[in-house]
Order: sequence, then C-alpha cells, then structure tokens
Amino acid sequence: MRRAGVAGGALLLAVTSAAGAQTVRIGIHGVGISHVEVRQERRAEGGGIGGYLSVRVGRFGLDLSGHAASIELVDVPAEPFDVLQGDARLSYAVARSLAIEVGAGRRKIDPEFTAQDVSVVRAGLLSEVRLSSIGSVWGRGAYLVSSRFNGGGEAGLALELGLGVALGTANGRFRVRVEYEFQRIDREVETVKVPIQVTIAKLGLDLGF
Repeated sequence: MRRAGVAGGALLLAVTSAAGAQTVRIGIHGVGISHVEVRQERRAEGGGIGGYLSVRVGRFGLDLSGHAASIELVDVPAEPFDVLQGDARLSYAVARSLAIEVGAGRRKIDPEFTAQDVSVVRAGLLSEVRLSSIGSVWGRGAYLVSSRFNGGGEAGLALELGLGVALGTANGRFRVRVEYEFQRIDREVETVKVPIQVTIAKLGLDLGF
C-alpha cells in the first residue's frame, strides 16, 4: 500500500511538472513569397498575411502555421493567383537543443492549375538555441517522404529547410520573429522534369503565455 502511494505521488509530481513546463505562443506575421515552377520564366512573387500557434509541454511540441497570399508571374503577363497554405509539425526533444519532427502540409492554389496544389508529409529535425533571456535562433530541415499534386506526377528528391530568430522581452511575453523557409520538390510527370521551388520570408509578432 505504501509503495502504491509513493508511486502515485511520483506520477502526480511528474504530471504537475510537465504541466508547469508548458508554453503557449500565438502570433501573426506578414509573408513574402517566391514561387518557381518548371523554370525560372515561371517565377511568381507576392505577399500576404498569416498566423501561427506554438505549444510546448515537456519534451513535446506542436507548431501550427498558415498564410494566405496573392502572387503573380514576374516575367510573363498574367493575372495574380491566390495561395492558401497550412502546416502542422509535431516534435519530440531528444536533447536540450535537438528534436525529432514530423508533420504535414498543404498548399492550395486558386484558380486551380494556375500552379500545382501540393500536399506533403515531412520527417526531419529541429534545433533551437536560446542565446540569452531575450533571444533565440532555430533551424529545421526535413525530407518530404510523401508529396501529392493535383496535376499528378511523383517527387524524387524533396526537402525543406528553415531558419529563424526571435527577440523580445526578458519574460518572454512579447517577441519579434523573423523566419525564412525554403522548399524544393523535384517533381516528374512521365519522365518529364517539372520541379517546384518555393521560398517564404516571414516577419511577425507573437505573444507568450
């Protein structure tokens, strides 16, 4: 009976500690996008607005982000088209500054077939280093283990990279964030190479709880 009480107390302490270690951040950001499909002549650029939610509980982390933007071809006269993108990432810290990360993402284009709709499943690593009480930097890299397109085709090499920095108040309540994301998908349709390359720059503010 005594052992059961000790075990129960230890479990309660662990749960309480995990709950106490939780952090929630919400934010809003502006985005600048460069989208290249097939060749450089099909480069489109534009901007929009997005937001994100970040939750940390113990070793686990959940990051949800999304944005809506309007972009247009740079060198070819054409009507602008809209991009709606959402991403979800779940991480588990294996060391103080290193976590395993898995997730999924979806990029929707309107009007349809102006560019490719893309759905991905990702697996990679996240490294975040706290530089001081007011700043941190992070980097992430992932291999896109599964990519799907509304126009068909398959992806050989598909990867994404991300870099970010945040500066804010010493208590972590307010922060300014700058992020850069790069995604390259070597899509092929019946042996014809039609790669997709997207870069996204983000500048925003977030609030921590």
